[in-house]
Parts: sequence; C-alpha cells; structure tokens
Amino acid sequence: MTSRYRQHAAMIITFLVFFLVLNVQSSGAYSNLKQGNRGPDVLALQQQLQQLGYFSAQPTGYFGTVTASSIKKFQLNYGLKPDGIVGVQTNSQISKLLGLRNNSNSNSNSNSHSQKEVLGFYTGDEPALPSSMATVKAQSSLLTSVSPFWYRLNRNDPSSLELYGGQTWPEVNELLSFSKKNNIGNYVLIHNLLYGSSTVSKDVVHKALADSNTRWKLVTNIYDLVKNQGYSGVCIDIENIYANDRGLYIQFLKELSSQFKPAGLKIISCVPSKTTDKSLGGWGDNFDYSQIGQYADQIVIMAYDEHSSGSSPGPIASRQYVENVAQYSLTKLPPEKILMGVAGFGFDWNTNNGTSRYISYQMAADTARQYNRQIQWDANKQVPYYGYTDKNGSWHSVYFENASSLAAKLDIVNTYNLGGIAIWRLGMEDPASWKVIRDKLYS
Repeated sequence: MTSRYRQHAAMIITFLVFFLVLNVQSSGAYSNLKQGNRGPDVLALQQQLQQLGYFSAQPTGYFGTVTASSIKKFQLNYGLKPDGIVGVQTNSQISKLLGLRNNSNSNSNSNSHSQKEVLGFYTGDEPALPSSMATVKAQSSLLTSVSPFWYRLNRNDPSSLELYGGQTWPEVNELLSFSKKNNIGNYVLIHNLLYGSSTVSKDVVHKALADSNTRWKLVTNIYDLVKNQGYSGVCIDIENIYANDRGLYIQFLKELSSQFKPAGLKIISCVPSKTTDKSLGGWGDNFDYSQIGQYADQIVIMAYDEHSSGSSPGPIASRQYVENVAQYSLTKLPPEKILMGVAGFGFDWNTNNGTSRYISYQMAADTARQYNRQIQWDANKQVPYYGYTDKNGSWHSVYFENASSLAAKLDIVNTYNLGGIAIWRLGMEDPASWKVIRDKLYS
C-alpha cells in the first residue's frame, strides 16, 4: 500500500467516524447516561421524558435522583431492567415512542381517526335524557370506540350477567351493526352498580370473585357474550368493592386476560380516580392501578368525581384536580394505557334540603335561562357554574361541563401524552365539545 493511498484511506475513515458521531448526536441517541452525568444530552433526555409524561420537574441538564427515579419508572413500565441507566434498550424504547408520537402529529388527518382513543359511553333512553344513538351517528368520524352500558353482575347468580339499562334488542343490534360498518370499536360494559344499595354492589362482587369456580364461570360467560355477539372486547366497570377483595379483582382480570388475549380481544378497566396511595376512604382506595395495568389493555381513570351527587357543591372536575389525577396515574401506568374519563354532565345541588339533580349540558343551560341567570366561568378551576333561587325559595348551586372546560382537560391529555379520553356519557355533553375534540386531538 503506497503512502498516498494510506493517507486517502485515513482521511476517509476519519470522515466516516465524524459522520457517524454527528449522526448519533443529531438522532438524539444517548449512550449509558446515568446518575451524576450532566450536559445537553441529559437536558434533552429530561425534555423527552417530560413529553412522555415521566418527568414533571424543570429540566436542568443534571442527572440526579429525580431523573434516575423517572428512568426506573419508565423501565418498569416497559419491561426493561430498572437500573436507572439509559443504555441501548432504554434509549431505543424512548426513541420509538417519540417517533410514533411525531409520526402521529405529522400525519394527522381530520378525516381519519387520531392516535388518541375517543371512547364514548353509551346508554339507552333515561328519564329526561335521550339515548346516545343520535350522538354516535353524528360523531362517528371522531369516535374511535363506544362502550354500551348494558350488562351488570346478576345479584341472584353472580357468575352470570343480567341486562340493565332499558335497551331493546333492536337497539343492541343497531349499535353493533353501525359500529362495525364505521370501524368503531364496541366494548360491552359490565358493571356492579345501581342495585339500590352500596352494600349489595360490594356483596355481588365478593360472591362472584371469592369462589374460584364461580369466578371462572363469570369469566367464560363474559367471553362467550363478547364472542357470540361480535364485540371488540369488554369494558369492566366494577367500581365499588370491599378492601379485602382488591386481590380477587386482580385475579379475575388475570383469568379474563388469559381468555381474551389469545383471541385478540381487548380489556378496558374503569377505575375510580385518586391522587395518592394514601387511603382516603373513597372507592379508589381498593384499586391497584399498576396491577390492573398488567392485564387491562387500557384503563379509564374516571376523573369526574371531585364533587358528586352526595357531596357539597363544587366542580365535577376542576383542571387542577384532573392534572393531579393524571400525574398520580403516570406513576403507576404507561401514558398510552391511560384514558382520562371526562364528564358531559353536571349537578344541580339544592343547598337547602341537601338533594341534587343529575343534569346534562342542555339541562344546565335550560335551567339558567328559566331562572334568568348568567352562566359564570371560574378561571382558576376552568369550569362553568351559576346559582339560582327556585320557586320555593331554595338556593341552588349548579356546576357542569362545557366545551371550554373540556378543552382544558384535553390540554392535559396532550401535555402528558395520554392514550385518550372516555366520555360519560354520549348525549349529555355540550355539542360544541366535538369541535374541541377535533381541534385538540385530530390536528
């Protein structure tokens, strides 16, 4: 080899090495970042973790205990070794998720479904409230899935299901047919609610899950229902359980998953919202988000019970409350598994006698007009409200949801890159909400 040839070869090798180093740096790939490191690579890493919902602190460029804890949490959620070190596998998973997100943003199309899930809970006619069918048909281009509130555990035989909700078989068949034709997922909902007693709700679940034979029979009955009627999967809305049944619920989901996953069927689990691991006496105390996430494909966090029918008046879901719920949930679940439950409803509290009325957006607007009251906006809590005195002299406090309050919640969904939303329930929401959904989640 001549000296001139060696010089040319050396120059080519030097160029290739420089190109490869430059390419790695520009692609955002980091090699073995760990606690104690600092610099622009760490800053970029923290910003990426923030995009994925794993880093809520201010990015500083220093890899300290907060960053290490965020990385370990990320690694656990994606089945990686939780060593807190950003090696090849961890970096690859981060890049993959960010790539999917960027592709979703760059390829968005208002006429196709977004990467965010938009699930709508469906009910038949209720007193003063119409069936959800009209909304499903009107918003079929924005809905990715529906979950009909049709079945609950049979109190007389908890291994079986009973129809609940006043639906008719023609309506069942119409919704199934429409959802299939329009490529909308349909997840039949199973619940343990509205028996007339909270104790009955918990007892039914205990009887269904405590005995292994009864539990397995329930699993097979749910599986048969889904397969025979052609649903996309199931939405398990078991909300009110005894503390000692917490583990039994996980075992039930594990067994349900053993049937559903091989068949390509999806499991969605609805859980009461919470913001801490501390026991506060609410329904959410008895649900372990992390364990549920091992068996459910997606989890609806029902973040619309900040104030409810039996509480004092207040926001159904203030912006800060929803963000607190999101931040807590992200310590237990990967963001793409989380569907943030959003409300289309409100409550009209009679503060004199302590009762409340469950109302839709339209009912709230009609009542304000009836009593000549102007709807107010709480800029801090990001919710609409008003008050009025009825014909009997009782003072009412009204809080509900509208398109503006929904927009604040969708900003949270996007900020933390959550999997999407679940709306309770279709037909109660502000009609203007659908433009907000299109603008926030489809563009």
